[in-house]
Formats: sequence, structure tokens, C-alpha cells
Amino acid sequence: MRKSNRAFTLIEVLISITLLSLVLMALYKSADILRNSNLHLFKYLQKSSNSLKGSKTLYMDLMHADYNITINSEKKFHRLTIENTTHSLYGQGQSKVVWLVHKNENTLLRLEGGKYNLPLRNEEKVEVDVIAENIKLFKIYKSKKKDKVLVMIQIEGQEPQLFMSQNIPLAPKKAPSNSNKNVAGLNIPKI
Repeated sequence: MRKSNRAFTLIEVLISITLLSLVLMALYKSADILRNSNLHLFKYLQKSSNSLKGSKTLYMDLMHADYNITINSEKKFHRLTIENTTHSLYGQGQSKVVWLVHKNENTLLRLEGGKYNLPLRNEEKVEVDVIAENIKLFKIYKSKKKDKVLVMIQIEGQEPQLFMSQNIPLAPKKAPSNSNKNVAGLNIPKI
């Protein structure tokens, strides 16, 4: 009787090690590509989040604003004045917020305070935040119905940011004068 030993030969072991090393090299290459892609995405998101901080604040200012929003077109940039907003970075219940581009290095500024006028005087208490420098574009447009606001911001060397705020409150309609009506709603001429 003959006994047969079932074992791997040296050639079979070397072939399996070679195939395993090829699979591991392919996995390492794909992991390296994934790591580089994640690093690139992280840098892009970090750059994007730095430039979007001001946009988020402006969006919140508009969403918490009343109907009294004024847009002034200056030579190159627009100026946005929100007379009354409940969105405050400094804990105020109601505040006036102005967004403008200062001529010095085209700096986008956000001014927040109580009732104040521009140019500012020494006695007025206003918080001034520098949102971004080297602004290339700052334009704001209202829709015909005045219930939507389109904002376009571009920092030099970056892609332009566009967003639209919808459902801006409209100015209350004036009630018709009731001086010529009696209790039943009939017109009575004045004597």
C-alpha cells in the first residue's frame, strides 16, 4: 500500500505569494489614490468654508430681516442696508445691519448696531466686522415683487458665490381710510 502525501509544492507556494503581492500592490495603489483624493477634497472644503462664512451670515441677516431692506448701487459695488433684523452676532434683540465694500483694499464690511447713520460718528456704538478682503464683486438685486434677494459675491482668485433668499417679508399694505364709512359700511358724504 502506498501512502500519498497531499501537500503544497514549493512552486505552488511561490505562485500564491506572487499573486498575493500583486493584489496587495493594487490595494495599496488604490488606497493611495483615495488618500490623495480625500486630502484634495479637505483642502477644497476648507477653502470653501472660509469663504462661505460671510455668505452664511448675510443669508441669516436677510432671512431674519423685516421688509425694510435698501440696496444702494455705488460705482463698483452695492451697499445693503437692513433697518431691522433679529439676527445678531452680538446678542442684540433688534439691530440695523449694513453690508458695504470699503474702498481700502476692497474690504467687505458688516456693520451692526442700534440706530446709526453713515458716515459713523464717535458717539454711535456700532460693531464692525471684516468679512473678506480683495472683493472683486458684491452685487445684490431684489425681485420685482420684492420678496426675493439675489446675492453675488466674489473674492479675487476664487469662484463667485451666488445665493438667493426667498420669502422676504413684504411691506404691510396700507389699510383704506374709513373716515367716510359708518358702522354698516355705507358711504356717507361729509357735510
